[in-house]
Amino acid sequence: MIWKRIAGWSLVLAPVAQLGGWTFMRFGGNEGVEPWTTIAHSVWLAGFVMLAFVCVELYSRVRSRGAAQLLARASLAVALISVAASIAEMIVDLYVGFATDDHAQWEVMDQQIRSIPAAEAILYGFGTQLVYLGLLVLIIQLAVLKRISSTTLALILATLALFVTYEALDGAGRQVLMPFAVLCMWLALAPLGWRLLKQARGPLDPSRQASRTAVS
Repeated sequence: MIWKRIAGWSLVLAPVAQLGGWTFMRFGGNEGVEPWTTIAHSVWLAGFVMLAFVCVELYSRVRSRGAAQLLARASLAVALISVAASIAEMIVDLYVGFATDDHAQWEVMDQQIRSIPAAEAILYGFGTQLVYLGLLVLIIQLAVLKRISSTTLALILATLALFVTYEALDGAGRQVLMPFAVLCMWLALAPLGWRLLKQARGPLDPSRQASRTAVS
């Protein structure tokens, strides 16, 4: 029951946290304005932790054998390693924010960290994006096994297409894509979460059911 509550709320709230962090960065976090930078990264950090629970829950639904199960394990491993990179990025950014007094100092320390071999790619590049590849493979497997609907698969594909377009484009116009990407993600995952939360509540206690009947 505890896992169902954790996984259920993670499925519902992980996309919300992603949009929340992105929104707070629009308030000034991109320019290092506090408290928006700290708030944004804290919300994102919570969102990535929940996304890890989402990936584990989706993996647990595959329940296949042979090569299909090996593929699911590999996809989960890729997703969790990528999520760990994102969590590390948030922690590093929060540390840099707390350790510096102004934006100039922040930029210097940020560049020092990025100059560490492989740090740029792992923390700020493809390392943090691979979670969506792992998530996609798990979702496709679940769709093939008919354990999720074709609508859920279509929404995840739309989410990834919008994320890729967002990353590929340049300029202010790209910003309008993010809310739609997160909305598609939420519409895909939230129904799965609500069902888990409903299962976690379980059947109504007989005494409480009788009390409700008497009141009505």
